[in-house]
Amino acid sequence: MPCTEPASSSPIVDGATVYHARGVVTLDPVMPYAEAFAVRDGRLVAVGALADVVATVPAGTATQELDGIVLPGLIDAHLHMQRAGLKALDYLSADDDVEAFIVAMRDSFDDDGPEHPPFADRVRALERVQPLLHSLGFTGVIDPAVTPEEMRGYRAAHARGLLTMRTLAMPYLELGSAAVPDVDAAIARLDGVGLGTGFGDEMLRLGPIKVYADGEALAGQALLEQPWDDGEYHGLQRIGTADYERLVAWCATHGWGVGSHAVGGAAVRMVVGAAERAGADLSDLRFQVIHGYLELSAETIRRAAEIGIIASVQPSIIWHNGAGLRRRLGERAETANPVRSWLDAGACVAFGSDGPYFAFDPRHLMWQAVTRRVAGEARPLAVSEAIDMDEALAAYTTGAAHAALAERERGALRPGYRADWALWSADPTAVPLDQVRDLTVSRTEVGGRTVYRKDDHR
Repeated sequence: MPCTEPASSSPIVDGATVYHARGVVTLDPVMPYAEAFAVRDGRLVAVGALADVVATVPAGTATQELDGIVLPGLIDAHLHMQRAGLKALDYLSADDDVEAFIVAMRDSFDDDGPEHPPFADRVRALERVQPLLHSLGFTGVIDPAVTPEEMRGYRAAHARGLLTMRTLAMPYLELGSAAVPDVDAAIARLDGVGLGTGFGDEMLRLGPIKVYADGEALAGQALLEQPWDDGEYHGLQRIGTADYERLVAWCATHGWGVGSHAVGGAAVRMVVGAAERAGADLSDLRFQVIHGYLELSAETIRRAAEIGIIASVQPSIIWHNGAGLRRRLGERAETANPVRSWLDAGACVAFGSDGPYFAFDPRHLMWQAVTRRVAGEARPLAVSEAIDMDEALAAYTTGAAHAALAERERGALRPGYRADWALWSADPTAVPLDQVRDLTVSRTEVGGRTVYRKDDHR
C-alpha cells in the first residue's frame, strides 16, 4: 500500500513568500531534494531550484533565507498528546524546554498523570505541550485513545484557536467498562453519533476507533502463537474472536476504521483475519495494527499489507522493553519490532512513540530503528529487522501522513501540499548515524504559521 499520492501544481499569484534553505528534503520521489519553496495561503505553490521557484512568482516577492535544512513536518502516529500536556503541567516549570520535558517524562515513567483533571487544565495542557513537540519538528499527531473528556478538550482548544498541532483523534470507547460493557453497546454508541472516521477539518479530525486485542508484552500478556513458556499459556485475549469480528464488520460497513492494539502474533493474526472477512475496502478507513511487534509470522504480515492495514509501530517500546523481553523469551525476542519485514511486505509503516510514557524524541527513535539498540544493553536486537535512515524518516512523514488521512496534503513538500515544515540543523539522512540524536530544530511551521522558533523559547 503506497503511503504517498501525486499532487498537482497550483497557479502562482501575488502574495507568496519564497524560502531559500541550505537544502530541502522533500520526501517527494519526483524531486527528493530542492533549494527553495514558495508558500501562499498556507500551502506550497512551488518547490525546486531557487531560480526556478523565483521565476514562478512576481518580481519583488519576499524571500527568506533559512540557515539549515528543511524537512516536512513530522507526524507522531501514536502520541497521547493531551495526557502529555497534563504531565507537563505537573513536572515542568514555565521556562523548561523540551530537553527538560524528555528527562521529566523518562523519570516519571510510571505516573499516568491526573485521572480526573479540571476541564480547564486540558486546554492549558495542550497550550503547554504543543510548543515542546513543535520544537522536535512535529506538526501533527495521532492521539490513539481519546476519551470523551479528552475529545472535549481538543474541541475547546480548536474552537479557541489554540490547537497548533494537526490532530487525528482515535475515539476510545473503553469496551468492557460499565458504560460500554460489550460490543453491542459499542456499536450502539458509534451508531448514535452519526459520524465516522475522517469527520473533521485540517486541524482536528476523527480517526479509527481504538480497541484492545491483547495486553502488554512485558506483563506476559501479548497473545502469541507459541506458549510463553513450557506451559499452555499463550497470553491475554482481551476481546473474544467472534465479538471482535462482529465489531470490525460493523465498522467496516458503517464508515469507521479500527485501530487494534495487537502486540503478539496470534493477536495480529486475529485482527487481519477479521479485516479480511469484513469484505470491505479498508483503504479509506485506515485500519491499523498498533504495536504488532512480537513473533509475527511472515504470512500474517503479508496478508495485512495486502489488504492495506497500516503498521503503526513504536521503536520506543522496543528500546524500553527489549532487554526485558530477552530475559523472558531469549532468542525469541531477537526479531521483535519487525519493521524491515513490514516494509518488505509492502505495508505502509507509520512511526509513533506511545509518548509521553515511552521515549518520544524522533531523533532517538529513528536512530533506534536503524541501530536496533535497546536500553541497558550494548548488543542490538537482530539487525535483520533494521531499516535505514531514509526509511525511518519516511515512517515519520509519508507513512504517518497516510495513517492520519492526510497523504494528499502532508508528509512531503510538494506543490499543493500544506506548508508544514521544520528547519533542522542538518539532514538526518546525510549525517553520520551517531550524530542524528544531536540534531536540533530551530523553527517549525504549520500551514505557513510559525508555531515554534528557537530564539523565542530560550
